[in-house]
Amino acid sequence: MQSDPDTFPDASRRRLLRAVAGLSLAGGLAGCSGDGTDGSPAPGESPTASPDSTPSPTPAATTAPPTDLSTATPTATPTATASPTATSTPAGPAVAREFVAHLRAGEFDAAHAMSTDELASNLPRSTLERLWLGLLAQHGAVESTGSVETTTRDGSTTFVVPVDCAEGSARVEVAAAGGSRVGGLWFPAEYRSPDYVDDAAFTERTLTLEPGGCSLPATLAVPAGAGGGSGAATATDSGAATATATDAGDVPGVVLVHGSGPHDRDETIGPNKPFRDIAQGLATRGVAVLRYAKRTYACDVPRAEWAIDDIVVDDAVHALGVLRDQPEVDPERTAVAGHSVGAACAPRIAERDGRVAGAAVLAGNARLFTEVYPPQVRHIFEVQGGLSAREEQQLAAVKRLMTAVENGSVADGRPVGPLPGIWWKTFYEYDQVATADRIDADLLFAHGGRDFQVPIDPAMTGWREGLDDPGAARFERYPDLSHIFQPGAEPSLQLEYRFADSVARDLVTDLADWTTGL
Repeated sequence: MQSDPDTFPDASRRRLLRAVAGLSLAGGLAGCSGDGTDGSPAPGESPTASPDSTPSPTPAATTAPPTDLSTATPTATPTATASPTATSTPAGPAVAREFVAHLRAGEFDAAHAMSTDELASNLPRSTLERLWLGLLAQHGAVESTGSVETTTRDGSTTFVVPVDCAEGSARVEVAAAGGSRVGGLWFPAEYRSPDYVDDAAFTERTLTLEPGGCSLPATLAVPAGAGGGSGAATATDSGAATATATDAGDVPGVVLVHGSGPHDRDETIGPNKPFRDIAQGLATRGVAVLRYAKRTYACDVPRAEWAIDDIVVDDAVHALGVLRDQPEVDPERTAVAGHSVGAACAPRIAERDGRVAGAAVLAGNARLFTEVYPPQVRHIFEVQGGLSAREEQQLAAVKRLMTAVENGSVADGRPVGPLPGIWWKTFYEYDQVATADRIDADLLFAHGGRDFQVPIDPAMTGWREGLDDPGAARFERYPDLSHIFQPGAEPSLQLEYRFADSVARDLVTDLADWTTGL
């Protein structure tokens, strides 16, 4: 790729971070009575999206109220910014280059001024800045831009500027609308299987879980050779041989448990599929993995029935039973691996199940959930350089909501953010650390250092100090990884999940090593 020299100075970090406030604050406390579809983070939550992760136009302006304590950011499905009237004139590539140059230099006013009236209305300047900041958070600083490419979208010509960053790459797609105007903007991204996944090393089959009152679509990934296959070792991309089994019941198995949102089986968020990465990465390394759609994704569950046992724990226990019934899986070497809210529930799942050999807590909160959310909101405010008087008021309102949960004054079906009171009530009554301390299972705690949703130090310290024998557990820290275990740059922001990346190899390798050692 022919690259432009890096002639743009780094824009002021604070100037870039000014956009962060718009992630969740412009809507005030609307999330208290809304439907929870604005996309802000839940307490200790992993964002999710609809299973359709095809390239999408840049979203129209949205706000994410600080009280969206969400089900893992319910949906992040972008909507069209405009109906571009694209031109294929020679000026098109120049317009695309100029527009991206403004973004790269932090000149968001200038970039927004290039928009047509329709695009400007659908894509406010603040949203444009937030999107660019999300790209930088996911992929790092822009190092170069490539030659403009020409493509088509909905029958119109568009222009794509490849962007190479310190830790990844992205594509900025622009529709020119005559003169030097921009009539459409997209950040197209598609899911790509990680290079640590070897498709020849495993097979997958679909299952349907029937835990009662709901059918949950599921996928089982099984190492090649398990249950009587060839048993031949497969070389992975790292050069290590992937162990495969030759006898039935010979491989360990893991059930993956999602966060609080209405997740599909891959825990899809935008173009990212963390559970697919983990499942296929583990299967490449000799571990069978069962992943399934969450009850609140697959079925219509009344919100007053969102107790953690009803929508998380019981289904995971059922899934463990199904996993043990698979002929390739050693029933004595099964484990539960929960992510985010699912991680906090992992000790409870292990205790209720009574047979698991291990429980993996991936980005799991060790504190009361009512103590987690206010610091999330404060992070979103402070990352832009301090709290205004209005922001202080909004933060105080969030704290009052948490107090209402703690004193039991919230009805089961009342929305507290997009989560109902029963969810908060049952989590408040649950002590995940004490539960982890009393279960008879190997424990793994893994956490990313860039996780603003469940900060690493309170979490890891809380788990370690709450165990009578912390030396018997395994603790893994990944300084450069986010809440969904993807690498990136500071500060970690939810909008980075709109850009494609993979779960880090180190997390998958460590989880495989721990599981095969059960």
